[in-house]
Amino acid sequence: MAESLTNKTVKGVSWSFIDSISSQGITFLVGLLLARLLTPEDYGLIGIIAIFIAVFNSIVDSGFSNALIRKVDATDKDYNTVFVSNMVVSVVLCFILYLTSPLVADFFERPQLDALLKVMSSVVIINAFAIIQRTLLVKRIDFKTQTKISLISSIASGVVGIGMALKGMGVWLLVGQQISRQLLNTLFLWIYAHWYPKLQFSIESFKELFGFGWKLLVSGLIDTVWKEIYRVVIGKCYSPATLGLYTRAH
Repeated sequence: MAESLTNKTVKGVSWSFIDSISSQGITFLVGLLLARLLTPEDYGLIGIIAIFIAVFNSIVDSGFSNALIRKVDATDKDYNTVFVSNMVVSVVLCFILYLTSPLVADFFERPQLDALLKVMSSVVIINAFAIIQRTLLVKRIDFKTQTKISLISSIASGVVGIGMALKGMGVWLLVGQQISRQLLNTLFLWIYAHWYPKLQFSIESFKELFGFGWKLLVSGLIDTVWKEIYRVVIGKCYSPATLGLYTRAH
């Protein structure tokens, strides 16, 4: 059993490495093509939106995925409880982001952000749909499947982005690229994880998992805010073009 687990772990690490390198490579190559069709300001606007998406994704997860991975005897009740919690929180946060998008646009003095944020807020809900499925694949040490899903999603969304670029859609192609990538990623995770939710919620399960997860939530939020605070400062004190150059360079 130990040898089998060792082999699965080695293979998992190898596939995880391949996933990281290939996804970064595809993103880089697509970025080179799109950079000739977009302005630094376009990337800057998406960089501002990425701040909110990153923070809200951390809140939606709330450390539940790590709590489920840690729990050896996690039951279907636990998974359904977390799924329901994630969906409720994601809908609330999406609604908040949708309503406050005009305020964000005013803060950064960029009217375009209003419409862009309203559309991109859907990513918070889309990502929430995939949390349990991704967690199950991690628990199975099945990084091979995750790599395949990531590659397909990256390539397909890259094609979508290039196609929208050729249509002259400007910054909206970046929105379409990101949403299509998350949609495809979520769809394939549902297909390959072979787990489908039920309308089930347990207070006891929620308390147990959140009791461990809230610490990771706080840690994750601090880490995310610290990483993204640079974008807030650059986006507010300088132009979106400057933020776009910073984002691409990073």
